[in-house]
Amino acid sequence: MAEDDAPEKLKREKAGTYRTSDGRFAVEQSSSGWVLVDDEQTNELGLPLTRGPFATLDEARDAIAAARSGTAPRGEVVSIADRPRKATGTTDAGKPRDRRSRPRDIGEAGAEGHEAAEGQSRSRAATSKTKARPQRPPKPAVVIRELRAADGEQLRRLWAECGFRSLGDDDLSLARMARRNPGLLLVASEGTRVVASALGAWDGRRGWIYHVATATSHRRQGLAARLLDQVEAGLRDLGCPKVSVLVREANEDGRDFWRHRGYDEASRQFARELQQS
Repeated sequence: MAEDDAPEKLKREKAGTYRTSDGRFAVEQSSSGWVLVDDEQTNELGLPLTRGPFATLDEARDAIAAARSGTAPRGEVVSIADRPRKATGTTDAGKPRDRRSRPRDIGEAGAEGHEAAEGQSRSRAATSKTKARPQRPPKPAVVIRELRAADGEQLRRLWAECGFRSLGDDDLSLARMARRNPGLLLVASEGTRVVASALGAWDGRRGWIYHVATATSHRRQGLAARLLDQVEAGLRDLGCPKVSVLVREANEDGRDFWRHRGYDEASRQFARELQQS
C-alpha cells in the first residue's frame, strides 16, 4: 500500500472524540453518526467546516484524505444559523427580500396606508398565534457517553428486559470494571434515560465485550452498531489484536447479529463461578 493510500492515524482524546496527529482534524461522535471537523477551513460564518455525518468511524477516517486535498465536502453538516432564510418576496433584480423590511418607495398608498397595512398584518399574526396549538417539546437526542455511577439501576432493568443473567452487575463491580477499562464502558442515553449499552474490557492479551443491549423501544435504530464501533475503536487503540463475546446458544437473534458484525463462531468456552470468601 502506498503511503498516500494508508489510513489516517487518529489519536483518541476522550470517549467519542479522535484527532489527527497534526491536530487539524477531529472526528467526533454525534447523535446522527460520526462527523469530521476541519479546524483550518471555515464556513461562511467563520466556524470550523464540518463534514458528515458518517455511519462509522472508519468512513469518517477515510474522508480525511479528501478533506486534505480540498475536495468539496459531501453531506456537510449545516447549522440552523448557516441555513439561508426562506425568501418571501423578490426585488426587481430577482434577489430575495424580507417582507418585514419597509420598502424605500412606498408608492401611491402613502405612509399612512403603509402603516395601516402593517398594523393589519401584525393583528392577523397575533390572532394566528392565539389559535395555534402549542407544540410538543422536541424529543431529546440519543447521546453516546461513558457509564456513570448513577446508571447502575437503569442498566440492570435494561439487562433484565433483554434476558441477561450474569455476575458483576452490582454498582461496586461496575465501578471496578470502569476503573480498569476507562472509556470502554458505554451507554446510549436519551435525556436522562439509558436506552442501550456495550461494555468493553481489555486484559492485556484479548479484548472482551459484554452486555450489548438495546431497549425494545429503541431497536433497529443502529444504536448497538454505534456503541460497538466506539468500543472496538477503543480496544484497537490499546493494541488489542482480538476481541471475544459470549452469546448463549439459545439466543439465535444475538448470534445472527454477531455473525453480521464479522465475528467468527466458536463453541470451546468453559466457565465457573468463583465464590467470594
